[in-house]
Amino acid sequence: MIGARLAAGNYEAGANDYSVAGVEGVPKYFQDYSNVLTFGNTGNLAVTFLGSYSLKYYVTDVNCASGTATVLFNVWNESTLASATHPPVLGYTDFWQDNIEPMVNGLTGTGPMSRVTQDFWWTEAIPFGQCK
Repeated sequence: MIGARLAAGNYEAGANDYSVAGVEGVPKYFQDYSNVLTFGNTGNLAVTFLGSYSLKYYVTDVNCASGTATVLFNVWNESTLASATHPPVLGYTDFWQDNIEPMVNGLTGTGPMSRVTQDFWWTEAIPFGQCK
């Protein structure tokens, strides 16, 4: 996806968020949680832990001679006990988020199962061919 954008001459920042919210998230939700049951043999345990996350990327350098671009990635997510235990679809409704989540998250303070924020950055050289 990013390589195709670069090949088309599009060097703008972009996003590729991942969400298990709503009806369209149900297959992703079950696929992700099947990873736990198979100890990671059916997918990516890191994605399962993150659940829904925000991914943003920024092109920081374009090297036309080598046909590569340096891209800076950022993934951000906040995990809570409520986010780990909410059911598909219903767990993403306003009712659930306003009434159930605060109660579930109130069961933890600090330590295990408390709020954890993930914010990681990395760069990659993405090949794309010739500059436009």
